[in-house]
Amino acid sequence: MKRLAMAVLVAVAACGSDASPQSENYGNLLASPEGLVIVESEHPTGWTRPDCFACHNVNNIHQVNRTGLPASQANLANVRAIVQNQGEASCSMCHGDNGVEQ
Repeated sequence: MKRLAMAVLVAVAACGSDASPQSENYGNLLASPEGLVIVESEHPTGWTRPDCFACHNVNNIHQVNRTGLPASQANLANVRAIVQNQGEASCSMCHGDNGVEQ
């Protein structure tokens, strides 16, 4: 029982972040082979996984314009609102299907 309680405690302690959003940095996203669309060579660990938020903290994504486009075109506030409303279902709108078969 103690081991189970300790495992749960460790798992819970590892989740989330109490720091302000720090943004994930993958360089200029439009310089990738397919632009914003995720390709297997750049996303090998997560390829074919439909659960984007298992690895990408929703509070740390779309915080910094990493496209090289003017801020008015990137419109990150709008992107964050879409993600807030649609959750993981919104990811494929810009990033493709990540190899997930429908």
